[in-house]
Amino acid sequence: MSFPFLFYGAAPAEWYGGGRLAYEVRFRTAPADGARTAIAHAVRAAGAGFAEIRLDVHDRWHWAEAWARLVVRTRTSETDWAVFFDEVAALFRAVDAACPVELVVCRSVDAVRADDDPWTAWSLAARPDIGPRPRWDARSSGGGDRFAARGAILAVDGAYDAAFEAARRSA
Repeated sequence: MSFPFLFYGAAPAEWYGGGRLAYEVRFRTAPADGARTAIAHAVRAAGAGFAEIRLDVHDRWHWAEAWARLVVRTRTSETDWAVFFDEVAALFRAVDAACPVELVVCRSVDAVRADDDPWTAWSLAARPDIGPRPRWDARSSGGGDRFAARGAILAVDGAYDAAFEAARRSA
């Protein structure tokens, strides 16, 4: 898989949360309201064709400057994980087309596994310090996260954007 942005944990062999994976996105610049609306429409359009992933409107996206945090769920308990991760890749490519993405990080990955896909294995070996990231909440401090930034935390809490969520529902 190749991406026009860095993607850490694009298809992990192990993760926690079952069929509910958390992702963080850092855009090249903080998306203004119009860009967030374009992202909402791109997400809805991309999601219309997905067989394995579900983007629930009750799973609000949280925003902090150039960052967003979201949850992607599986449709069933018998998910075809290869298709699921292909659809996750398509989702983030659609987001990138709406507003340029710098990096995506899967925050639900578990311990390093010998059977990691080559991209995840390379990402773990070569991961740079991605710089300060938002303080989303007490549970997302990066304790068990293979891709966590071990450095500074931005002095901003993530918050949901009612206008973005309304655009996502109505798209």
